[in-house]
Amino acid sequence: MNLTAADIAKLAEGPLKGDGARPIAGAAPLEKAGPSDMAFLADTAMAARAAACQAGCLLAPLGAEELLKDFKGALIFTKNPKYVFMLALRLIETAARPLPEPGIHPAATVSPKASVGANVHIGPCAVVEEGAVLGANSIIGAQSYVGRNARIGARTRLYPGVKIMDACEIGIEVIIHAGAVIGSDGYGYISPRGTHEKIPQLGKVVIEDKVEIGANTAIDRAALEITLVGAGTKIDNLVHIAHNVKIGKNCLIIAQAGIAGSTVIGDNVIIAGQAGISDHLTIGDNTVIMAKTGVMSDLGPNQLVFGHTARPRLQAMKVEALLNKLPDMHRTLNKIKKQLGI
Repeated sequence: MNLTAADIAKLAEGPLKGDGARPIAGAAPLEKAGPSDMAFLADTAMAARAAACQAGCLLAPLGAEELLKDFKGALIFTKNPKYVFMLALRLIETAARPLPEPGIHPAATVSPKASVGANVHIGPCAVVEEGAVLGANSIIGAQSYVGRNARIGARTRLYPGVKIMDACEIGIEVIIHAGAVIGSDGYGYISPRGTHEKIPQLGKVVIEDKVEIGANTAIDRAALEITLVGAGTKIDNLVHIAHNVKIGKNCLIIAQAGIAGSTVIGDNVIIAGQAGISDHLTIGDNTVIMAKTGVMSDLGPNQLVFGHTARPRLQAMKVEALLNKLPDMHRTLNKIKKQLGI
């Protein structure tokens, strides 16, 4: 793709100053951008650095015209430079990392009883079992597995090594990164005679549209019904979601977080890295659970919690500050006890 500054200006829907025909081949931070790169300025406090940078094309906020009057390259003004930068990155990515061509690799194994839509790519050593349905323009990466009666939506991409187990359902335009497992058995056991006996996990996982799931994440199938991930939710690498969990729409779940069985997560919830949520809880809409927080009771909507027992953030910060003072407080208490003869 021969991308120019004028092409980026169209995305920005803002004025262009300079050479619109300047070719743009890549993107870089302000400090490292060269004549064929685009960069962006999000904060006018960095305008002096931006004006001196060597980028061929610079995206800048409206109102920064005077601050950037000495910039030598093509200059585009827009309401949201970072967003336009992202849109332009998509165009660059399309050229730099084109999607694989449609077709079934000779080394793939596809059941004659599977349904394969138009323009599907199935990579080498991938396996598609009987009853599976692959939507149009979906991509099944090398060594991926699509189980019996599983469904993959249109324009969904499974990167290499993804496992979609039997009967699980993946929506439209979902991205699942390498090594993720969707539909592994839920962790369910009973011990009636002193040994742990497995409870069959007969449910499934349903992933709604436009979800992204990071590498080596595991989402367990429900015991009887469904484990659900709502539309627009983005899940990072190395996350574990247990059986029967219900996750709402547009949530953000960060690396190494874990959600125990049958918990219900509302819409627009943020669960930060290494947070742990106990089972059978309800987390309200728009709540933020900070990193390494342990949640052991229900949380209402619009909460911001932190700490091993998920206190409100400000309270948790006060507790953390007091912990540093405990040794001195302990010594003072011992002195008082000694003076009182206790």
